[in-house]
Amino acid sequence: MPAFLHDLVIRLRRRGLPIGVDDCAALRTVLSTGHGLRSPDELRALCVTLWAKSRRDAELIVSTLHLVDVPEWPVEGGAAPVTDGPPVAFPAPESAVELPPPAADAEMPEALTITAPTRLGDGLGPPRSGRSAPFLMLQPQYPLSQREVAQVWRRLRLPVRQGPPTELDVDATVVRYASTGVAMPPVLAPRRVNAARLLLLVDLNGSMTPFHGLVEHVLRAIVRAARLDEITIAYFHNSPGRSPDRSPLADLPDPLGAELDPVLDRITPLPGGRVYRNPDLTGSRPLPALLADTTPGSSVAVISDAGAMRGSFAITRLYDAVAFALAVAARRAHLAWLNPLARGRWAGTTAGQLARHVPMFPLDRDGMYAAVDVLRGRPATLERPL
Repeated sequence: MPAFLHDLVIRLRRRGLPIGVDDCAALRTVLSTGHGLRSPDELRALCVTLWAKSRRDAELIVSTLHLVDVPEWPVEGGAAPVTDGPPVAFPAPESAVELPPPAADAEMPEALTITAPTRLGDGLGPPRSGRSAPFLMLQPQYPLSQREVAQVWRRLRLPVRQGPPTELDVDATVVRYASTGVAMPPVLAPRRVNAARLLLLVDLNGSMTPFHGLVEHVLRAIVRAARLDEITIAYFHNSPGRSPDRSPLADLPDPLGAELDPVLDRITPLPGGRVYRNPDLTGSRPLPALLADTTPGSSVAVISDAGAMRGSFAITRLYDAVAFALAVAARRAHLAWLNPLARGRWAGTTAGQLARHVPMFPLDRDGMYAAVDVLRGRPATLERPL
């Protein structure tokens, strides 16, 4: 393997691109045929072709290649590579694989020799050629890549058969033949499609402002690659609605307490509320109308810190959040709450008390896996479920 490859793979994996052994072997195989050796641009194009599965992956690979010591192989006009230092042998792959021939004008020796590495670029600046490199502009690096987010939410599936019958139904065909004893045409069935529907309610502004970039990154990955039947996104600030009847709060034994347990059975589902179609909180839409479109068995996910960012507790906000959860339960839909702060930041806040009644998980990889399991119908372990 070329010496630069280890550094390249480590950097790519740290930035969320899961390069594996097979990917390295593929690059080694193609390099051994003479492809990708003529110029740094050709090597970059080769890595993008082999490893990138999206435009973001391509930009990530190209920008990372400018941060490692990539060698240049001067293969021109059939001349053997010339080295300034001791040659480094680059043997052919051990596996018996028939390799494609190199270019016609590239006469490859028995063992390739690699010149001393030269950097394609210094730091985050442009390459030495002086040409502008727009892909070297700083890009935010989130703890979750879009690939990881998509892999998690693709597990949210509700397979149903829809459309014209195009797939062979083996069981029905065997049963019909066994019952009649007559050779008949096979039984066809509609193909399976994912009928899962997701309603995403996103808290914006206020204490959620530092997480706008992360939330937008997650939403973009879900919309582009989750492959759900329908995704509806709505936005709100602090709470999707205010309960008109908070009289049970007056009957709490401790008015300054943090628990709603004594009056939990008296809280009614949220009858109203207002959310917004756009991230700038415009294009209002009544929450009951939005929930009316939620069918039984569908999924509702809320992204909000629930007061954990500021470390605050508000009994009225907790009351409204519980009333909203009851409204979702009345539609027989599955609810999961994703909090951008770690679980250790919830104690003593509205989020900590809400997590006792509603399935709440951190907005990270493990948290999203657990949230998707709840949205698929798996029961969650709660201290005091609604």
